[in-house]
Amino acid sequence: MRKRLIAPVSLGVAASLILGVVAALPAAARPALIQAAGAAQAAGAQQAGAAKGPQWKSRDEYDAFQAMSKETDPHKKITLAQGFIQKYATSDYKGEAYALMIQSYAQTNDFAKMMQTAAEGAKAAPDSLDMNTAVSYFFPLLYKGDDPNKDADLAAADSYAKNGLALVEKLQKPAGATDEQFNQSVKARRAIFNSAIGFVALQKKDNATAITALNAAKGDNPSDTYTFYRLGLAYLYSTPPDFDHAIWNLARAASLAKAAKTPDSAAIEKYYSQVYASRHGSDAGGSDVEAQAAAAVEPPADFKVAAAPKHAATGNQFIDAFYSYEDNLKAGGDTEKQQWDQLKGQPFGGPGYVDSVVPGPDPGTYVVHIDITDDSKAKDGVHDIELKDTQAGCKDLSKGDPVRFQGTVSAYTNTPSFVLTLDNGKINDDDLAAAAANKKPEKPAKPTHPTPRRPVHRTQGR
Repeated sequence: MRKRLIAPVSLGVAASLILGVVAALPAAARPALIQAAGAAQAAGAQQAGAAKGPQWKSRDEYDAFQAMSKETDPHKKITLAQGFIQKYATSDYKGEAYALMIQSYAQTNDFAKMMQTAAEGAKAAPDSLDMNTAVSYFFPLLYKGDDPNKDADLAAADSYAKNGLALVEKLQKPAGATDEQFNQSVKARRAIFNSAIGFVALQKKDNATAITALNAAKGDNPSDTYTFYRLGLAYLYSTPPDFDHAIWNLARAASLAKAAKTPDSAAIEKYYSQVYASRHGSDAGGSDVEAQAAAAVEPPADFKVAAAPKHAATGNQFIDAFYSYEDNLKAGGDTEKQQWDQLKGQPFGGPGYVDSVVPGPDPGTYVVHIDITDDSKAKDGVHDIELKDTQAGCKDLSKGDPVRFQGTVSAYTNTPSFVLTLDNGKINDDDLAAAAANKKPEKPAKPTHPTPRRPVHRTQGR
């Protein structure tokens, strides 16, 4: 018993801490945790022969730690961890106790307490690799983009992840551990830290940093769904967008999610399909790309997704105007800039069908998603127009309701599908009344769209 009592566990303790909470997490969150835990456990099991390491100062301290780590109720575990930190303030395992608390708060979805505990742990045990690992893993899972403290939380998470990377670089292979065991442990932790750095950069719209960090995480863990998904987003939202790398990484994320049967599999697959079809003009070839990405981490040197051809004229002036704006705004370069200079702030309106209605960011406001093209009408969850409206009657609108709308063009997005955003929106009063009475509007719509001030020429080579 004495040997077990004094055996250092700083590499291996993450295994018991992590595995204890895995079962309570969504299935999608488990693969990286299990990998990290398994690698850490393999290396930590060999660490008893290390020359230096944390030590138990008493049998009571050891027993208290064991009771805390074996507790399955997260609320009780938090109480035990707080008691351990208070009673054994000089313990070599204080950082591991903070890691237990971080994971317990994550298990109960208490993001605020998790970040508060991480801050306390960073002060009390700044060199705790397990504490930094825990917060770096769980932060992307629980982060709330609408939290008033989000900027401070992002800065803190970035600091923990970078500190964790620095600590990993200082690790020495334990005596008795094989090179493979040690390298697996290092890679598992390094992937978690780089993934967290990439996640933070993505939230801050620093896509270049996100791409660098997420590619590093991908190199250490080529099977993590969310690393590839976030990497795809970083490429997609770069300026200019790198559609080929975005599509490849999103395709691999979709294939990994499908193979792992994660709860987010359908959503990731849908997003990939939308991005692919938006870029290519149809879904033809999309499944082939996904099959390729399932078998390879990197795309072939000549991988390229052909851009969609310009829309053919439909004979409908309203739809043709919309397609013209879409083609030019997707073209990039001077063509995109010139079209946007002409279009921004101009009135736009016509007939369409409600796709969905959601509450707006301010009280009494609504965001009405409207389908105007046949393509959007045929696809669930895809829309052409985002109308910001203050009319109370918007609450009565339902999916499929015909509407006539007006607004001022204020923004657009090309991904995952092309959408025009209209401010100062207004829906025809008769249509709102019909929606409230569950009736059809009687009058056909009269489309309006801005008249270009000058011709827009497509840039050569695009």
